[in-house]
Amino acid sequence: MLKNSLVLNQVSLPEPPGLWAAPLDLVLELQEVLLIERISPEESAPLLEVAASIRPPAAGQVWHWEMDAFSLPREEHYRLRRRIAYLAPGQVLLSRLTLGDNIALGACYQEGIPPRVVLSGHADLLEHLGLKPYLTAMPGEVEEEVCFRALWARELIKQPDLIVAVLGEAWDPHPPAPEGILWLKNYLARKGAAALILGQSLRDFHPLASRLLRQEGGRLHPHPLSGHQGRPLTDFFPLVMEE
Repeated sequence: MLKNSLVLNQVSLPEPPGLWAAPLDLVLELQEVLLIERISPEESAPLLEVAASIRPPAAGQVWHWEMDAFSLPREEHYRLRRRIAYLAPGQVLLSRLTLGDNIALGACYQEGIPPRVVLSGHADLLEHLGLKPYLTAMPGEVEEEVCFRALWARELIKQPDLIVAVLGEAWDPHPPAPEGILWLKNYLARKGAAALILGQSLRDFHPLASRLLRQEGGRLHPHPLSGHQGRPLTDFFPLVMEE
């Protein structure tokens, strides 16, 4: 029986490692939400790319659902990546497509159905992310924060089993709507999905989290979550092992 969504075993991250100089051991269980705070988008990039199976590590082993992601044949690796939502700095929408077409693009290509059918099938997601009024707008006509939400919608439409994301400055001036967080919570429960979310401050996501780590002095340290004080101490054991 599967137990984990993601396992990093003595992983050395690819360049530039930044604060990730020491080999990393990390286990993300099925249906678990792990938050890592006090991490900038730039510092997050190497870990995000490995966790989303985009780049192989410099050393160590990476498993997704007990499959060695970087040893899979290309076709199987591609299918595995479709199960992962990846949201990272530098991602953009196509400027010549409307927000709606951008959101539906992947599903249109993979399933051969028109954008209106894709969008109508995910009306609840679009409603909770507050995107319905902007679907016919071009990316350059809306605020950066709206484009950021559209990137989330584009990934979540894939119905991922694992969400790997960093929340950067675009999120800070406009905290997520409670309805959007509730939708994500219900999605994770319904799908049985897991999430690894990084950012400077993720307070709005604490109610979703199973565990919280914070970067302090170049190390990751476990921290209790409000409302979680009654959970077993083993839930808060460190995930990062020093050499």
